[in-house]
Formats: sequence, C-alpha cells, structure tokens
Amino acid sequence: MQQIYAILKKIYLLFLLITSFFSFGQGGNNVYPFLNIPVSARQAALGGDAVSIRDYDVNFAAVNPALLNVEMHNKLSVNAALYLADSKYGTVNYARDLENGNLVFVSARYMDYGTTPRTDEAGFQNGDFSATDAAIGLGYAKQFEDEWTIGASVQFITSNIDTYSSMAIAGTAGVTYNFKNTKETVGLVFRNFGYQIKAFDVQRELLPFRVDLGYTKTLEKFPVAVTITAHDLQQLDISATEDVNGQEVKLPRKVLDHISLGAEFFPESSFNIRLGYNVKRGNELAVLDQRSFTGLSAGFGIKFSKFRFDFAHIRYHNSSNVNQLGLTLDLSGNRY
Repeated sequence: MQQIYAILKKIYLLFLLITSFFSFGQGGNNVYPFLNIPVSARQAALGGDAVSIRDYDVNFAAVNPALLNVEMHNKLSVNAALYLADSKYGTVNYARDLENGNLVFVSARYMDYGTTPRTDEAGFQNGDFSATDAAIGLGYAKQFEDEWTIGASVQFITSNIDTYSSMAIAGTAGVTYNFKNTKETVGLVFRNFGYQIKAFDVQRELLPFRVDLGYTKTLEKFPVAVTITAHDLQQLDISATEDVNGQEVKLPRKVLDHISLGAEFFPESSFNIRLGYNVKRGNELAVLDQRSFTGLSAGFGIKFSKFRFDFAHIRYHNSSNVNQLGLTLDLSGNRY
C-alpha cells in the first residue's frame, strides 16, 4: 500500500508541476489540431485517447514516449485514413532498443486537407488552394527496474494554407508505471507543449497542449484488456455550453466528457477485437431523436508471420464516419 501511495504521490506532483507551468497558455485558439488525431487504427478503435497500453505496438510511443519497451524493438508501423471532409491522414512510427533500458523512436504524421475553391468578397471563384500539416519527431525513453519508464519526444511541425505557412516545435513528456505481475499500466503524459516559431500572420498561436492520464489492465479470468483514459485534464470545462436537447450542460456531464473507454478482446492472441467509446464525442455529435451510435468505435487486429494488420471504424456522426488502416512490420526478422 505504501508503494502505491508513493507512486500516486509522484505522479500527482509531476502533474501539478507541468500543468501549472503551461496553464498560462490555455486561452485563445489552438493550431495544429491534427496532433491529437488518433495515431493508429488500434488507438482509434479503443476510443481514440489511450495513453497507457504498453506492449508490442510501436504507435503508442508517439502518443506517450514512456510506453517505449523492448517489445517494440525494430518495428515499423504505417497508418492511413481517409479522414473527415475528404482529408487524408497518415502516420509512420519506428522504435529501437539501445539496450540497458535505453530506447528511441522516430515518428512522422501528415494531414492533407485537399483543395478548396478560392473566392473573393463577391463570391466569384478564382482557382483553388490547398492546405497541409506535417510533423516529424524523435523520442527517447529510459526504463528503471522493469516498473518505471520516463520518456520525452520533440516534433518539428510545418503547416501550409494557400500562400501562408507556419512552423513550430512541440514536446511531449510522459511517465508510466507497469505492474508486471498483475498486468496493469498507469500512464501520464503531457502532450504538445512548445512554441510556434513562425506564425501564419503577425499573431503567434497556441499549440494544442493537453494532459492525459490512463489506466490499462488485462483481466486474469477473461481474455480482455480494459483501458480507461481521462483526457484534457489541463482544463476542467471542455464541454459545449448546451446538450443536444438545448439544456445547459451540468457538472457531472462536464466530468464525464473527459473520459474515453476501450476494450480489446483476446489481447494476447493472433486475432483481436476492439471496442471503444468517447463520451465527449458521443454527447456533442449525437442527433436528437435519432439512434446514431455517435462516439462508438470498433476494429480488429490480425497478425501473421512478421506482419500485423489493424482496422478501425470510428463513428463521428450520422453523415461522417472514418475508417483507419494500419500495417506493422517486424524488421528484426522475428515472428510476432
């Protein structure tokens, strides 16, 4: 009990320190929202916010660098999706074990928003313009005594909208504690803190900083791994002012909007089934008097030889759904 108390105390103190340091910058609008899109099909299927899944999946190192571990060694993963409004989204992640508890990874992500008609004040069209976002990152993690892992990463970000462009540097820092005997992991991560070194115009904008706390446990008597994530903890109120019925959103709903849930069935087998629910998305994108299943996500994973294939279907709205694909290759030559 004393050990668990000491762990929670350290995590809480770290949370207070970093949150207080960055809380001054949480007013106004944020740029580069693509940094918070699920990094892989597996994360998307499990509710979209998981930060505490510590296993073979190299993609989670890009979400929380402290999830890096030796099972990710020499694995390369590519994910792609036809995203909302005909935009295209993709990620690439690779990790390597340097031995003695030292691990590194490289990551990249890209968002292509397609083309949009360029019109003047009178509404006359004058050609088209395009918009893209891209980021490339490098991360490092150190594992202590099989339980504690700390990690950090830095990303260089570029964005282009028509003739305007911007650049930024963003950091992510995390810590995890792995209860190996009970197959539990607690993860805390501070994402996207940094500085816009070149603005689109005169005014510099804020990065989409967020604080996430997650817990994952693989059950002993039933083949399922359950993940609970409390996201966007840097800000208490992340909810819309009114619900789908036009009523003022109360405190209990504001608290629940921070939660996303995920369950992976048969997590240690060659075939997995995944379900997830994002409470905020389910509340705010629901349609009155219609059963839309908004906020739900589902998917599966299958591994064979040196390959792993993942698929996710994310329900955003009656008219807007996303399918995301992922392929992971073990470059070390070992079978999964």
